[in-house]
Amino acid sequence: MKYLIISLSIIILLILNARKRPKPTESDLSHKFFPWMQLYYASKYFSPVKKAARHSRLEEYFRNMKPPVNREPLVQSDEVKLHAAGDLMIRTEISRGNPEFLWSEIGETLFDSDLTFANMEFVVNDSNPIDKTIRFSMTEQQAEVMLGDRRFGHFDILSLANNHINDSLYSGVKSTMTYLDSKGILHTGANSSPEDVDNFPIVERKGIKTAFLGYTFSTNGIPLEKDCQHATNLIRFNALKESEYDPSLIFRHIELAKQRGADIIVASLHWGLEFEYYPPERIVRRGHELLEKGIDIIVGHHPHILNPSEWYRTSDGRDTLCFYSLNGLTSQTLPISAQNTGEIAEIILEKGINSKGESITRIKDASLIPTYFIRKKRGMRSRHRIVPLFKIIEKLNNGDSIEYLNPWNRIQLRYAHREYVKYFLQEAFHRK
Repeated sequence: MKYLIISLSIIILLILNARKRPKPTESDLSHKFFPWMQLYYASKYFSPVKKAARHSRLEEYFRNMKPPVNREPLVQSDEVKLHAAGDLMIRTEISRGNPEFLWSEIGETLFDSDLTFANMEFVVNDSNPIDKTIRFSMTEQQAEVMLGDRRFGHFDILSLANNHINDSLYSGVKSTMTYLDSKGILHTGANSSPEDVDNFPIVERKGIKTAFLGYTFSTNGIPLEKDCQHATNLIRFNALKESEYDPSLIFRHIELAKQRGADIIVASLHWGLEFEYYPPERIVRRGHELLEKGIDIIVGHHPHILNPSEWYRTSDGRDTLCFYSLNGLTSQTLPISAQNTGEIAEIILEKGINSKGESITRIKDASLIPTYFIRKKRGMRSRHRIVPLFKIIEKLNNGDSIEYLNPWNRIQLRYAHREYVKYFLQEAFHRK
């Protein structure tokens, strides 16, 4: 009892400390936390860390981010619109919902693209359904609602490289890939054999070939089975020691993608620290190294909260993108505004001829569309919705009637909007 009282007291003090800074941790359940770190983690769950590490200057760096300017126009060009979203999180009660509610407000925007991509953070395994606090293995029927909507479309490609891919072991990895194959949805980051590790999708749209790679820092302390080490692409992005971080697999895949004719390389990276507004410096440094090596777009997942995004010019003059965390389209955490606010990245790829007569493929433009996950239930049926945050706030400000919002939803939305504008609105990614 004494220890419980002390623990609760420490958690409360940490929650009330609005100026707290991030602590050095890998955020990995396969590494045992000291009791202090357990308390710190619990406090972040209720009250996120809103400041970057001391002396990092990351807050200023991201706040002053600018898009590329004065670039030479291309002629005879074609454009491809890529939409990248965050985590697709699911619980049984979400799966009981009607997709006509879930996608009704965001589906037209999300699926209006040449390619739509997200991180599928659960497995599909009819033989072993699991719905626990941090393990998600769903039936095919339950998964159906998460993949899209007949009115608007569905995801073209999903990353499976995340800390939940092994939740029902290798049988779940295989059944998930089989299920997505049956739906005509491409996937990356999970593998059916050791030889399959070097196979990843390269998708062509309007003459632009885009490779999709996927990697995860952890499988939540559930080890890959002895003969199934190939199941997912494990890279210890969050490692505190440089000696424990080995990106050689990514480097190999970058070279293979180039050899196979990819014009653009997208990497889905499951990395970062939960419930912290800024990535650790080591994550930023490792992201820059991967962009320098040849990745064009990093789509980050895992922190269950937004992180800033970045335009980064490489030493060879390429304008690249890193979205450190887009959070989730859906959420299974607490109904706290910051944990239910996500983003859709809209990226315009361009291929054309420059003044030297050379064929060039590049990122022409990028913008962010903030979203909010509204949770509503009627009896045993969920009526959750993903909504475009700025548009819904504009309607509220105009006094428009929105029948599905109750007073608590309105309070949450306004708070989420204020928090987004204060911490995450970047001029480089938002249209005026």
